[in-house]
Amino acid sequence: MGGSPYVDDPTISDDADLWRRIFPKWKVLDANQGGYRVSSAAFYDSEDGTPLSLVLASGVRETGRTAQDIIKGYDGYGVAVIQAKVPRSRQQIVVRTPEPDEPAHLSVIGPKTDSNRKAMAKAARWVLMPP
Repeated sequence: MGGSPYVDDPTISDDADLWRRIFPKWKVLDANQGGYRVSSAAFYDSEDGTPLSLVLASGVRETGRTAQDIIKGYDGYGVAVIQAKVPRSRQQIVVRTPEPDEPAHLSVIGPKTDSNRKAMAKAARWVLMPP
């Protein structure tokens, strides 16, 4: 019977912007686009099994913060955005998982297959590109 204890959050609309902190090595040159793109490596679950971590952009803004604020203390990082419909279209669920220091925290739960990660990376756009 098992299954995930999580249920997709219907209060997060498909067009909601989800921000992901981008480690500097996850910025890759794309000769086809003539610039840098987000690597699919940015869309793995954590090595310890923690689900893919993002923040709800509107939730950050509601607290008077910006994308710049979510990378404070993360030298060299950037921020990318995907819409909630992207992981959902890949059999992922989007759930609120607030943390003490980040009330807008979300988790994307589901299998991070190569094709799922590539689809999320392809849809990602820069909010703040790493230097």
